Amino acid sequence: MNDLKFLNAFNSIPGVGPATLRTLKKNFGTYEEAWVADETTLFRAGVNQISLRAISWKRATLHPDKEMEKLVTGGVWLVAEDDKNYPALLREIPNAPVALYGRGDLNTLAEETLKIAVVGTRRPTHYGLEACEKIVTGLADARIIIVSGLASGIDARAHEAALDMQGKTIAVLGSGIDHNSIFPPENRGLARRIAESRGAVISEYTPGTPALKEHFPQRNRIISGLSRVVLVVEAREKSGALITARFALEQNRDVFAIPGSVFSPTSLGPHRLIQEGAKLVTSTGDILEELGIEYTKEKGGGLNGLPEDERLLLAFLVEPVGVDYLKEKTHLDTAQIIASLSMLELKGIVKNFGGNTYQKTG
Repeated sequence: MNDLKFLNAFNSIPGVGPATLRTLKKNFGTYEEAWVADETTLFRAGVNQISLRAISWKRATLHPDKEMEKLVTGGVWLVAEDDKNYPALLREIPNAPVALYGRGDLNTLAEETLKIAVVGTRRPTHYGLEACEKIVTGLADARIIIVSGLASGIDARAHEAALDMQGKTIAVLGSGIDHNSIFPPENRGLARRIAESRGAVISEYTPGTPALKEHFPQRNRIISGLSRVVLVVEAREKSGALITARFALEQNRDVFAIPGSVFSPTSLGPHRLIQEGAKLVTSTGDILEELGIEYTKEKGGGLNGLPEDERLLLAFLVEPVGVDYLKEKTHLDTAQIIASLSMLELKGIVKNFGGNTYQKTG
């Protein structure tokens, strides 16, 4: 605990990043020893001029004990990368965070229970939200921890679906974890709910750090680094979710993607990933089967609770029929039909025979 306060102090100095922190740890053994070292000794140890000036300027006014007390008073814990509670999978990645700040259940972060990241667009379609909720509900029911980034859209729905199943979820932020720094502001209540429900809200940034644009790509490497699998639900061609998928591949993680309508821009990202070798999944069972986990296969349900469009389509799916036939009979547009059929397939209620031909199961 004593060295943590000096790690936190160094981490609070603008201009002191992971590379400098690792240099200090390597050359001094402890952050405390580095804190009391003079400028010449720091320079000889390999600290660059920019970091050296920042350290010299801030050490005169920064008090490690007081800064650590602020964390404790605010209910924030701090885990260094050499701590037993630091996630083992995350420690394996290149440029792993030197430290993580968190609120909530530290055990959820540290435990070796399977973690799956679920990411996607901030502006999802109804199909994307429903697909996300359905699959995450199944994953949470299988006691898998859901990791995401607390962004609007797919991220938020993934966290909510896990919590609704009394499951555990971890939110990784691109800002400090204090209430006023959390972005977007409308998800601050969700962050509190996660922390209070055996989940964890974490960041490599000190409390009080604003949500800067450049923080989010770096945040994404932590999302994938914590997880065995990254699942992309919906993403446009230049979505941050695809950055997370790229990090996952670099970190030797599995990437799965949910297909969507060919008419939707939010399907471009998942479809591109599938073309490049990502595993196409349409159910929780697909994911668990790929990971070698036993599961109870989901059964197609009845009509209760289905949207009106889906119920309408089912009336014409007693035998294999094509999309053009359904368009003629239902007067729905093609994009709407494809989206509804995709949802019915996800639910296990219809089967796709290929060539845009579908039939009701059971």
